[in-house]
Amino acid sequence: MSEQQVAIIDASAIFHTRDLRALLSLGRLVTTNYIINELKDVRAVSIPDVLNIEVYEIGEEEVRIARRRYHLPRLLSDADVSLIILALRLKDENPVVITDDSLLIRFLRKLGIRYSVIYLKTR
Repeated sequence: MSEQQVAIIDASAIFHTRDLRALLSLGRLVTTNYIINELKDVRAVSIPDVLNIEVYEIGEEEVRIARRRYHLPRLLSDADVSLIILALRLKDENPVVITDDSLLIRFLRKLGIRYSVIYLKTR
């Protein structure tokens, strides 16, 4: 296991972080293809390249299997489920999910996955 923390970045972390250096200080930044697909505006689209965020591919079938296996509701988006999958995939590295999504946080807690909040909004 590397000494550098692995931080799994949700789109909300990109949208709500005013000073991107705060994200850089978190360690090795990773996310999923689902999160990248959520980024639409010009600033947000460039951030993964600027911050050198590693992007992991999560397949649709993996999302379906995870929903069944972990009883994840439809209210949780496929992008949110992809973050759970990535956290479980990287569990030996003890990752932390960076998000502000209260529903996602509820399921991260349930699954014993670490998280950190950037800016909390409730659903």
